[in-house]
Amino acid sequence: MSLILAVRDGAGHLVRTVESVLNQSFADLQLVVADCASTDRTASILESFHDRDIRVELVRMDGPDRAPALRAALDAARGSGVVFMGQDDWLAPGFLEQLVSFADDGRLACAFPVRCEDAWDKRGEACATRRRQAPTSVLEGRPAVRRGVLDLYERGIVAGAAGVLLDRGLVLERRAALDADESGLALVASCLEDAERVGVCEGACYHAVTFGVGGARPFDPGFAARCAREHGVMMGLLDRWGLRHDPAAAGPVHRRHVRRLIECIDNASVGSSAISSIERMERVQDIIDAEDAQASLAAVAPAAREFGIMYKPMAQRNASGCCMGSRLREIARVSHLPIGPIL
Repeated sequence: MSLILAVRDGAGHLVRTVESVLNQSFADLQLVVADCASTDRTASILESFHDRDIRVELVRMDGPDRAPALRAALDAARGSGVVFMGQDDWLAPGFLEQLVSFADDGRLACAFPVRCEDAWDKRGEACATRRRQAPTSVLEGRPAVRRGVLDLYERGIVAGAAGVLLDRGLVLERRAALDADESGLALVASCLEDAERVGVCEGACYHAVTFGVGGARPFDPGFAARCAREHGVMMGLLDRWGLRHDPAAAGPVHRRHVRRLIECIDNASVGSSAISSIERMERVQDIIDAEDAQASLAAVAPAAREFGIMYKPMAQRNASGCCMGSRLREIARVSHLPIGPIL
């Protein structure tokens, strides 16, 4: 089994990430780390691990781009299966043993773990966790795989390549997809396109780390663009499956996109940053004016109440109404008022 990690200036949390791999009970592993021209202590930390553990292999890159780094690390991988990791993420104890055993027993092309999304504050302390899971199951046959994958996408389990166990031969065939989006969702979608057997392992937990929680997260200017790319990846998969115009199949993709757009609006409206209120409003307007946003809003219109007070101003392209809704959501979050269902 090969674990693949691309790192850029990750010294703050790199020790935890690497140790979570090397401390796994599954011993037959290889950790390939590509250092993307880091300027902090990343290189020395990696050298230290490499010097004392033969399972750690290093790849040094000349630039900061993740896609070529992941391809270079993939070239150095030798395991029959691969698991990509985010540079701040970590594996729960027993993760590999459970996921590999599950994939081998089920003869799976892709095996998905539980995803725990851990939010950390500025002091580097865990402050919130969202657990995304589904019961352990194997999806067999293309119709079942396609229905199941779309449900897993809406649940946030199919969210990218991080933590997913993939057949290395299949990944090598589809490696060009690593260039499409930084989450690796395009690679996973490509691997799923003709898959006959995939599964979810409830016992294996992958911890994906973010910094900040709710509106307290720092403003991320690339958030909306990433959401649009990821939505495009899933719509492209629906096209290849011939399901774009099937409401039952496309519904989960549109619902998740609207929820992600609400997160983008929250981040732009109340995310911590020095940008002006005018710039915040302009960014929110750009988010809701986008063609993909309006298409998804139209698709979920029959279930508009699922999206609380945010749906109407988004559908009406009312940026000020969206910002007001985000501020109300943030007040509810920090005050713990019991008004979540309407927001």
